[in-house]
Amino acid sequence: MVLLIALVMIGVAGAAPFFYDLIKNYFADDWRNGVSIPSMIENYTEDKREIKLTIGILQDDQLNFKVFGTKSEVLEPVEYEYEIGSVSKTFTASMLCKAINDGQIDLDAPVSRYLSLDSNTFYPTVLSLATHTSGYGEYPFDSSTLSKEELERVDKNFYEKKRNIYQGIHHSDVLKEIEGYRLKNKAYDWEYSNFGIAVLGTVLEDVTGISFRQLVDGFVSKDLGLTHTRIGNGQGNLSYYWNWDDEDAYIAAAGVVSTVTDMLKYGQMHLNDTPDYLVLSHKTRQVFEEEGISMGLGWIIDPEKGYLWHNGGTSSCTSFLGIDKENGTAVVILSNYPERDDTRDDGVLDLLGYTLLDSLGKGESDIL
Repeated sequence: MVLLIALVMIGVAGAAPFFYDLIKNYFADDWRNGVSIPSMIENYTEDKREIKLTIGILQDDQLNFKVFGTKSEVLEPVEYEYEIGSVSKTFTASMLCKAINDGQIDLDAPVSRYLSLDSNTFYPTVLSLATHTSGYGEYPFDSSTLSKEELERVDKNFYEKKRNIYQGIHHSDVLKEIEGYRLKNKAYDWEYSNFGIAVLGTVLEDVTGISFRQLVDGFVSKDLGLTHTRIGNGQGNLSYYWNWDDEDAYIAAAGVVSTVTDMLKYGQMHLNDTPDYLVLSHKTRQVFEEEGISMGLGWIIDPEKGYLWHNGGTSSCTSFLGIDKENGTAVVILSNYPERDDTRDDGVLDLLGYTLLDSLGKGESDIL
């Protein structure tokens, strides 16, 4: 089971300029004349049966959303429950900020301060986990160690069978992998790491003495006041939800299910820095010029526009959350279709999210 975790990166992060190159292929003939938001929505939904594409906007403290079906038909405004994939990482980072504020965690401390590990071995800092610079990458579930047949099997299990290939990897398994892997005592480059976030979740669990599922449930209900956000349990008003064990470490990377209104409220909290410790996650911690991004705690930051954003995906859903603190706006996009890096949909919802943020920043309204 552990070996087959391999190739799927939940919510693959990329740089904003990449999205704009990508759209040229997606919209082909429309590119020279400019591509409208309705055209983006129509192109994305035109050939998807049973699509439920929910787009939410926060502008002037007003929350609005629409649900689109096939060929961009406007559907009834049902609050569907979506797996948000790697946008879950921002919730884990928000809980980290609370722990920092409460004096429970030091960002610059190695994880061995909080986990039962050999103190004579080099371990990454908490900060490096939250900024994807720990050196772990996707270790120990590295696709380079798998044969072509094994990779195809993972792909089939993930996309065709809608299987949560991260289920069953518990916190105890993560600790064993950490103990058996030796990092060099050096600074590592940015490398997106679900495993690193799983380690971060393990740290939070050990520091608080609360299981991660209970930690999330308490945080979203008591600290954030969200009533329709939870860890996935295989249930919801869409299809093919993932199941999670209570002990699963990868809940921290991709375990949250939510609705558009809750996600807009969550974006609003980050806009208003309420609770006030959330602002800790917005500070630029490192800049990665080659990737065209900066990192806060959990959040990807556009160094030019200042947007905070993250995307996400499971074998059933795709998500995007973008926040423009300067203009007080936020955009949520939720789809019940997965995104694969070998299809024309790759990155398109991220691009749509960016385009919506740009339009809102110009003061445009009624953009849906």
